Amino acid sequence: MEGMEKKLNNYLEQIDKYLRPMAVSERIDIVKEIQSEMLELQHNDISPEQIIERLGSPKALAKAYLGETIAKSSGFSWRKLSAVIAFYSLAGLGGMIVLPVTSICGIAFMFAGALCPLAGIIKFAAHLMGHEIPQISIAFNTYTASASAFLPISFLTGIVLFAVGWFFWKLTIFTVRTMSSGKKKLEQL
Repeated sequence: MEGMEKKLNNYLEQIDKYLRPMAVSERIDIVKEIQSEMLELQHNDISPEQIIERLGSPKALAKAYLGETIAKSSGFSWRKLSAVIAFYSLAGLGGMIVLPVTSICGIAFMFAGALCPLAGIIKFAAHLMGHEIPQISIAFNTYTASASAFLPISFLTGIVLFAVGWFFWKLTIFTVRTMSSGKKKLEQL
């Protein structure tokens, strides 16, 4: 039984280590909350191995708590900055590269997708009024679309760009949910 208790204590020590950038009082509260859940599960005859399996890796669970702490307040403090750095270090490559790329690409592509049909409407309306806007055009090799052909091409291009942007945005949401699933595991226990 002592070896089993040691496994749970080691797990809590790892959580505490990953939460070091947080304020001591917050870190202690989190460790106590996790410990309380562990004791309740043990009381319900769940083995330490099963408890640890349910909680997931200490790194992932600590990352979820760090993310929640960062999101609580919008103010700046050096302690919060260290929590952000710790979160990104725990989030790894996904947090430091994937999230910024997917979110920026998602917004940019959706915005471009909305602008393409607008450009087509403006060019076509100007053409109907006898004006040409050479700055708004589509060209493929030697082919340059006429004002009347430009309108449907701009709508099709807009739909494709918006769909690509929507995909990147959904990928961003999926990544965030995946990264914060450790906290949800604890809440479901």
